[in-house]
Amino acid sequence: MVSGAFAQLKDEVIRFSEGLPSDFVKELVLNDEGYLILATRRGLSQYDGYRFLAHSSASVNITSLAIKDDVMYYHDVYVGLCKTRSFYELPKVIAPNMYHDADPNNDHFDNIFIDSGGRVWCSDFNNIKYFFTNGGRKKTFLIREKVDHENSFVSFLEPEKGKVFVFTEKGLFTWNAETDKLSEHPGFKLNEVLSSAKLFNRDEVLLGTQSGDVMKYRISTGRLEKLFSLPDKKAVKGFENMTFSTKQYLMPYSSENMYSMDDGGRLVHIYHTNSQLINKVVGDAKTNVIWLATNKGLIKLFNPYAFVHHVMIPVEYRKSGHMISDIVEQNDGSIYCINKSNLIWVYHPMNGWRKFAIPDKAVQAGSLYLAGNTLLICTNKGLYTIKDNRIEKLALGREMNNAAIKKCIVDLKNNLWILPPGKRVKVFSWPDLKPANDVDVNDAGFWQDNVWNDIFCNTDGKVWIAGWTPKGFGIAIHDSSKRIFTDVSKLKANANQSLFAGDYYNRISKAKGSDVLISAYGGWNLLNANGGIKQLLNTKKYEVANDRVEGIAEDNNGKIWFATEEGLNVYSRNADKVIRISQIDGLSSDDLIYGFRKLRNGNLAIGIENGFSVIDINMMLRSQLVNKLELCAIKINGRIINSNNRDIKLLKDETELELLFSSLTYMDKRKVVYRYKFLEDNKWNYLGNKSELSLRHLAPGTYHIVIQAGDNLDNWQPKALRVKVYLPAPFYKTQWFLLLVFLSVVAVIIYIYRQLLRQHKIEEQYKRKLKEAEMQALRSQMNPHFMFNTLNSINSFIIEHKTDEASEYLTTFSRLMRDILDNSKHTGIPLKKELQTLKLYLNLEAARLENSFDYRITVSKIVAEEGFRVPPLILQPFAENAIWHGLRNKEGKGLLEVIIDMDNEHVLHIIIRDNGIGRKAAASFMMSQFKHKSHGVDITSSRLKLLSSESSIIMEDLYNGIGKPAGTAVHIYLTVEQ
Repeated sequence: MVSGAFAQLKDEVIRFSEGLPSDFVKELVLNDEGYLILATRRGLSQYDGYRFLAHSSASVNITSLAIKDDVMYYHDVYVGLCKTRSFYELPKVIAPNMYHDADPNNDHFDNIFIDSGGRVWCSDFNNIKYFFTNGGRKKTFLIREKVDHENSFVSFLEPEKGKVFVFTEKGLFTWNAETDKLSEHPGFKLNEVLSSAKLFNRDEVLLGTQSGDVMKYRISTGRLEKLFSLPDKKAVKGFENMTFSTKQYLMPYSSENMYSMDDGGRLVHIYHTNSQLINKVVGDAKTNVIWLATNKGLIKLFNPYAFVHHVMIPVEYRKSGHMISDIVEQNDGSIYCINKSNLIWVYHPMNGWRKFAIPDKAVQAGSLYLAGNTLLICTNKGLYTIKDNRIEKLALGREMNNAAIKKCIVDLKNNLWILPPGKRVKVFSWPDLKPANDVDVNDAGFWQDNVWNDIFCNTDGKVWIAGWTPKGFGIAIHDSSKRIFTDVSKLKANANQSLFAGDYYNRISKAKGSDVLISAYGGWNLLNANGGIKQLLNTKKYEVANDRVEGIAEDNNGKIWFATEEGLNVYSRNADKVIRISQIDGLSSDDLIYGFRKLRNGNLAIGIENGFSVIDINMMLRSQLVNKLELCAIKINGRIINSNNRDIKLLKDETELELLFSSLTYMDKRKVVYRYKFLEDNKWNYLGNKSELSLRHLAPGTYHIVIQAGDNLDNWQPKALRVKVYLPAPFYKTQWFLLLVFLSVVAVIIYIYRQLLRQHKIEEQYKRKLKEAEMQALRSQMNPHFMFNTLNSINSFIIEHKTDEASEYLTTFSRLMRDILDNSKHTGIPLKKELQTLKLYLNLEAARLENSFDYRITVSKIVAEEGFRVPPLILQPFAENAIWHGLRNKEGKGLLEVIIDMDNEHVLHIIIRDNGIGRKAAASFMMSQFKHKSHGVDITSSRLKLLSSESSIIMEDLYNGIGKPAGTAVHIYLTVEQ
C-alpha cells in the first residue's frame, strides 16, 4: 500500500516464480551500467528488467556485497572475500574462508566497504579488518569482546580521504591512514543502540537507533541532535536519498515501512511491505525506481503514470458507471463537472471538492458552459446556474422553461444561443434573457430532420453547429446577414466532398487563429473561418484504433489531441502520424468519449468514471527511456555463454545465436519496444516488446547488427546497440576452395567451348557445301526449263514473221541470261539488281503471253535507301508460279504485284500477289496443261530455310466480296543484311 506524497507509486513484487534465484535478497546495488546486482542465498544475480542472469562462479549464499569503481566485492560463504571486474569474469579471492580453524571470525566478511585508498573493509563477530585488493597485507582491529548477535551493527563511512568512521551498535571508532590505528571516538556518547548510519554530507551523519529514533551527528562540532522518531518505533534499518519527480527526498526505513520527509519537513509514510522484512533500499534517480531487498522477494516501487493525475470525487458519492460527461474550467482554476446524478461537482487543487445539488431530483444535467464567470447548466428540464452557492433555474419563457436543452453558448454580441434537441435554435439576449427575434429563418425541417450535437462561437463571432444530416455533411455556419445556417458542403471551396470525415459530426473546438476542429465518426476535419476544409484525418488511413472521435483540441505546439472509445490519440503534423495513448500510459480507461476540456495551462482534463484525469500533454510525449541499451547475455545453440562481448566469433557448428538486451529503464515492459536491422539495410525489423533477437541457421559470414529501443509513443532513443557476429565457413565454403572450384569449372568450360567451336566449324563447312549444292541444283533446274520456254517463244515470232518482236525478245532474253549467269556466282546480290532481273523476266513472259497481264513493283522508301542484299533468283520462281498457274487461265486482264517493305529492322516483307483464278482452280488445270512439275518454288523455300531459320514463306488465298477466289498472295519474310 502506498500513501502520502508518493500516492501514485505502484509496487511490483518479484519472486522466485518470476525468475529471482532466491526469495531472500540480502543486498542489492546498482552498477555504473545500470544493472541491478543482487546478493541472494543462491548466489549473485544480475537483473536487467527482463531476466535474472546468475553469476557462473558465485552461485551459493552471498552475505555481503559492495561496488566501487564498477568492481564488485562480495563474500561467498563457500569461497571467501572475492572481487570481480565484470559479471562475466572469474572472481579473484582476496581472503579465503578458514572453516577448519578454531576462530569463527576467519570465515566472516560482513558490511563490505572500500575506502579511497583501495582498502576493503569488513567486519566479523569481534573485529574490524581491512585487506588490500592485490592480496597483500591485512590488518585486524578488535572492537568487541562479547558478541550481541541480536543487536550487533557495523557501518563504514569515509567523510574525508584517509579517515574512516566505523559506527557500531555502541558507538563510534575512527581510523586514520597516517597512524593506521583504529580507536574509539572519545567525544561520541550515545545511550541508545545504533542500527544504521549514513553520511548525509561531508560534515553530517544520519543515525538510526533500535528504538526508531533518527538523529543527526555533526562531525565538526561533535554535536548529536534528534530529528524525529519513526511512527512504528521499530529499528531504523537505513536511509536512502532519492530524487523523485524533480525533488530530493530523504527516505528512512524500518524492517516493514518506508517514510519520507515532505516539503514541510514532516515525516510521511509511503510504503508498507505486508510482512516482508526489508534488508536494503536503493533508489535509482535515473529511472525513478526504488528497489527493496527483502526476505520474501525483490520489490520495485515506481510511478508508471507520472504524467496522468486522476482526480476522483469523494468515495461516498462514487457509483458504478457514473462517468463525468462534461468539464469546464473557471479563471481561478476551479473545475466544474457533471455525471448522471443531479449533482454539480466543483474541484479546486487547493480546496478539494464541493458539490451543488439541483433542487429537482428528476432533473439531469447534460452539459456545462461558462459565460464569463457564470456557470450555465443545460438539463433535460431547462437552463440552470449557480447563484449564491445554490443552483437556480433561469427563466426562458413558457416555451423553453421546461424544455430539454442540449447545449448553449454566449456569442460575442452577448446573445445566448440555446440548442434544443429536434427543435429550432433559440436566442436570448444575455444576461437579461430577452428573446431575440428573426435570428434564424431556416425551415422547420432543418431542425427536425437533422440531429445537431454541438454549437460553438468562433473567435470571429460566427456561430457553428455540427451533427448528423442525412442529406448533407453535418456542419453549418450561421450567416448573420441572411439569418440562416448554411451547410458548408454547399460551398465551392468544398467541391471535393471526399474531404469530409463523414456525415455524423460530434464536437467543435477552437484551433489556431480562426480555424475550427470538428470531430466525427470516422475522423475529424480542420476548417478555416469561412467553412473551407483545410485538413482531413481519416481514422482508417491513420490506423486509429477506433473511429468514434469525440473530444478534440489543438495544443500550443500545433498537435491535435482527440479522444475515442479506444484511447486518447495525438496527431503530429511534422511526422504526419497518430500516436495512441492508452491504459499502459496511465489512463484509467480507454473509453474516453465523455468529458473533454483543454485547460488554461494547456493540459487536458478527460472525464472518467467518478472523476476526471488531468494529462500533462507536454510531458506525456517525452520518452521515459534513459538512452541506454546494453547487451545483457548471449546464447549460442541454446546455452548462455559467460560473456557479453559485442564482437562475437562463432565456431562453424554454432549456427543458432540469441542476443538478450535491455534498455535498463525498468519501466512497464509493455511500454518498451525494440527493433533491429543489419547495418547495410535501410529497413528496420520490429521485435515489439520482445527484448531478445534470435538468429537461427546462420550462413557463414560477417553480420553487423544494429538494435534500437523505443517506447510505445514512438520515441526512439538515439543510442543504439551494435553487435558484430562472425561465423567462419567450412573448408568447402572457404575462398580458397571456392577459387579452386572456380578455376576447375573455368578449365572445363574452356575445354567444352573449344570442342563446341570445333564442331560448329565442321557444321558451318557442311552448311556452306550444302548451300552451294542447292545453288547448283537451282541453276541446273531453272536454266534449261526457262531457256526452253523462251526459245519456243522466239521461234513463234519468227514463224509469224514478227521480226521486230523477235529481235526485241531475243535482246531481252540475252540480257536476262547474262544476269542469271552473273548472279548465280554470288550467294547474295543487291536487291536492286534482283528486281532488275525480275523485270526482264516479267517483260519476256508478258510479251510471250501477248500482254495478257500487267505487273507492278513497289518498293518502300526505307528499303530503297538501305541497299539490302538478297539471295539471287529468290523472287522469279514465285512470279513464274503466279503467271502460269494464276494469271494464264484468267479471263480478262491480269495483274501481278510485287510489294517490298520492312517487317522489322532486319526482316524484309515481300508480297507477290496476283488477281488470278486462285490455287484451287489452278489445280484442276495442272494435270491437263503441264506434263512436268516445277520445283522452283520448293527449291527456293529450302534455300531460304538454309540461309536463315528465321526466314519463312506464307501462302494466302484471296477472295472477293462475295467469297469467290480472287487470286493468291505469297508473303516472303526474308532476313537480310546490308
